[in-house]
Amino acid sequence: MIYTLIVKGPAYGTENSISALFFAKALISKNKHILKNIFFYCDGVLNANKFLSPAKNEFDMRKKWSMFSLKNQVRLNVCFSAALRRGIIGIKETCNQKILEGNLDIFFKISSLENLSRDIKNSDRVIQF
Repeated sequence: MIYTLIVKGPAYGTENSISALFFAKALISKNKHILKNIFFYCDGVLNANKFLSPAKNEFDMRKKWSMFSLKNQVRLNVCFSAALRRGIIGIKETCNQKILEGNLDIFFKISSLENLSRDIKNSDRVIQF
């Protein structure tokens, strides 16, 4: 089965993000399922902030998402408009906003709701966290 995951919860303060990560890992561990991408929407875009810096003894959600993406070749898509509303700026937007540096982690990619709808259409299951 082909899955699309939507993460609407921030990296910290709710269990949405960590639950989505554990679910994604479980899907990948079973070779019967396909997970091509994960879409971060609403407050979920806060997972992509490269300036998140938890204490050394805390779980680093951004780093865990990045390592998961790298290891499993799963795209981490971030909603463009939700990201801008929450101060998550990619490289392309830095020129438009006259900002020196963006704070979008390199493993996360800016995407649109159009791409999400295409992914949903091509999926057997969509699960939202």
